[in-house]
Amino acid sequence: IQMLSTMKELVNYASTGSVTLVALAIVTIAVFYFTLADSKKKSPDRPRTILPKRNFMDGPIKWRTSKPDFTTVDHYFMNEKTKNHSENSLEMMVENLVKTWEMEATHKVDAKDWKTIDPQRYYIRANMGKKFSVENLIKLGSYNCLMQEQPLYDANAHTFQESHQLFRGTFRDGFPWEVLDVYSGPPVIAFTWRHWAKWSGQYKGNSPTGETIEMFGAAVVRVNQKLQIQDMDVFYDPNQVLVPLNKLKSSCPMSNESKSVD
Repeated sequence: IQMLSTMKELVNYASTGSVTLVALAIVTIAVFYFTLADSKKKSPDRPRTILPKRNFMDGPIKWRTSKPDFTTVDHYFMNEKTKNHSENSLEMMVENLVKTWEMEATHKVDAKDWKTIDPQRYYIRANMGKKFSVENLIKLGSYNCLMQEQPLYDANAHTFQESHQLFRGTFRDGFPWEVLDVYSGPPVIAFTWRHWAKWSGQYKGNSPTGETIEMFGAAVVRVNQKLQIQDMDVFYDPNQVLVPLNKLKSSCPMSNESKSVD
């Protein structure tokens, strides 16, 4: 329900803008549901040996705690990803750019150390909602910025550290992310994505089930000539993750059928 509403907002937004935005809106809506059905198909035509590449991790950097190690989550990613993008392809470029951005958003506490963004123009928002600057992102964290006004998650009740501890404790093997398909290249990149994890730790008193929880979405990212991100519009339904973690039956938390299965 939330995704359908978001897509309608995207159409309205695009219809007031340029031809490019209209085209991106149409493409995003058209491919989203196809992606849900197609994403679980493995790609047997290429070897699964190309590790993610996160840039800008060397040199004098002010880390939130310490320099991160992605060995565990990358192993999980390589075993469970559904796409095998060619090296040097547009898809691989986008995937590595976003993974590098995610590394910076999670682990770098000084905006001067961020190399994936254009700091003067950068913002991120989810489902055409509130825009967040790099300073907001450093303070609040990506979970809180991208899950605003959710009935099943109160972003205002969690600090950066609390939100990351919550989901790291829930998804102990990591929370891998992959690009599914890319539909336009720079400077405006439209693509679909998949996020997944094994529920292996307790979530707010709910015992883990061991199931794999998947989340699908789309994004439109604008970059400059240096491939620095200027703005990120993310489109997805957080209830894809929040509903199973709260052990509810329906993805519409206010419906009559939405109740605990315990």
